Amino acid sequence: MRRARATSKRGSADPRDENAAGSREEASSARQQRDEAGLTSRQNPASIPAEPRSTPRTIPSRRESSQQGEPQNLLELTDQTPSPRLRAATALLGVGSLALAAGAIAPVSPDAGPGYLSWPLLVILAVVPAGIAVAAARSGRHGLAAGLVTGLAALAPGRLILDLQFLVNGSRTIRPELYLPDRLLDRSGVGIGFWLLIAGHLLTLVAGIAAARVVRERNEIDGGDDKRRWRLIIPLLTVVAAVGLLMTPVLSDDPFLLARSAFEGPGLALAGYLLLAGALPIAAVLGVFAGSDGVARGTLGGLVAAVLAVAVPTFVAGLAVPGLEVSTGAYLAVVPMVLVLVLTPLATPQQTQTERTDLAGEARVPGLTIWRALTALLALLTGIAATIGAYAPQLGTGTDSPARWQLLVAAILVVLPTPFLLARRTASAARGILAVLWAGVVLAGTAVLSTAITASEATGLGGLGGAINYRLGAGAVFTAIALGLAGLTALAAVITGVVERDDTGTEGPRPRVLLPAGIAAVLAIATFGTPVFTAPDYATPGLWSDFDTPSWGLLAALLVVLGTLGLSVRSRPGAAAAGLAGTAVLLALHVAEVPLVSSAFGGAQPGAGFWLGLAAVVAAVVAAVTAAAGAKK
Repeated sequence: MRRARATSKRGSADPRDENAAGSREEASSARQQRDEAGLTSRQNPASIPAEPRSTPRTIPSRRESSQQGEPQNLLELTDQTPSPRLRAATALLGVGSLALAAGAIAPVSPDAGPGYLSWPLLVILAVVPAGIAVAAARSGRHGLAAGLVTGLAALAPGRLILDLQFLVNGSRTIRPELYLPDRLLDRSGVGIGFWLLIAGHLLTLVAGIAAARVVRERNEIDGGDDKRRWRLIIPLLTVVAAVGLLMTPVLSDDPFLLARSAFEGPGLALAGYLLLAGALPIAAVLGVFAGSDGVARGTLGGLVAAVLAVAVPTFVAGLAVPGLEVSTGAYLAVVPMVLVLVLTPLATPQQTQTERTDLAGEARVPGLTIWRALTALLALLTGIAATIGAYAPQLGTGTDSPARWQLLVAAILVVLPTPFLLARRTASAARGILAVLWAGVVLAGTAVLSTAITASEATGLGGLGGAINYRLGAGAVFTAIALGLAGLTALAAVITGVVERDDTGTEGPRPRVLLPAGIAAVLAIATFGTPVFTAPDYATPGLWSDFDTPSWGLLAALLVVLGTLGLSVRSRPGAAAAGLAGTAVLLALHVAEVPLVSSAFGGAQPGAGFWLGLAAVVAAVVAAVTAAAGAKK
């Protein structure tokens, strides 16, 4: 009976036990399947099913994410509310824009006022970008807001130094939208408007520093690999705009406004324009390659707004003020930046990672051949312009420059690698050499332009007999064009190198060129810093003393040489050999001043820079041969 009762109890409990056992087995089986699926997905990521493109990505709220244990810094970047750092950056930018607007309304000097009713235009150019940044931050588009702030701040140092010219000597400024004298002035004071402008630029710069961290974090979160290489045309456009900023901002027949290019003006204004021209393409490259589409759009938009704030007022002055005309430099500064503004939405379409991968192989993506052909074309145009600049007179009176033969040799050296850029086997080496030789045109071109610039400084001088006037010749014009084309060639060569590395990768051995490259770097600093030749009654321009127009060419060539020597240590042997070969040729061009230039000066003798330069050439050749031997292995 007991056994039957126990059996009946077990029998009555069996269904529940079987259900429980079945549940445990199903749970164990499901767990095992999940583990196997996870292992398979780790081993083969392609096996993970992709989410539908139409499925929107939801951003968790701060409360839900904190319950799920997500990191707080990620919340501050993806939540609708901007992070404290971004709020501070946009607030500083807003206050800075109001200061710039007030500075446009208040007088910058008690001695002269604006040439036309410019303050409405200046207020719009100052307030609208800041307003867009604030609105973007409040609407959750944090990458766009941070990019706008950093784009505006990238050019703030140049604009700050440019405005400081009012404090040093306002009579030498070319800012008709703020300062157009109606009488001859040697000096002028500053008003409250000047201090407001300075405060606005400083606040913009501080805002950019605060937003830089947000930009970096947004790029880390949203980082993608966009393969639409045609968008690299944007940095080329910014180089054209940078050249326009360095040219004469406005043409003037007004006797009280002497319009000159940046190189002909005062040193402080030149420093401001050089900062603007140098920071513009660099910031554009950083914006184009930003991992976040919002940051890319914002950075490029901020750069456009900053350049237009500098160039548009003088452009309008050329149209509105009697005696003033729009210059070629104004067109070159405004038109390319408008094109950048149009191309920016197309270059950063805010697509998902899957869509970017799908677009990577479409036919509309230009290949490496197109960029090599573009580099060859720009190099050929640079050589042609430099050749005309060498042969044509620098002034209307038929004056030639003593450095014209060096410019002609530099033009030939730039053209020589162009046919090899179109051949598949030699294209990479030719591109590496050309990435250095463009600096030879700058080195010789600035020396050639020194003749015209020195003569132009005497324009307007003279006594009762009349002023001295010099008219620039075709040589000076084409030499200046060659300098701009050389910059475009350099940027195109660099972009081509980036595309080459994308296609071939960066893996491989590194050349053992540290010792010869280091020796060449030390010798290069010495040779560019000391005169290659000396002549009686002639002060040779240098880097440490007698700094003049040719000194900028020396500085540019030295920076290119040092940069190439530094990159050669970390590059692959073939690329290092090409760059080092170009470095040796550029150093040889500098040393060649003795036979090419010094013959125009009586009693010229080789200087210390000549012998140091020969030693630098030998060190660069040794480094190039060492790298080439490693490439063969």
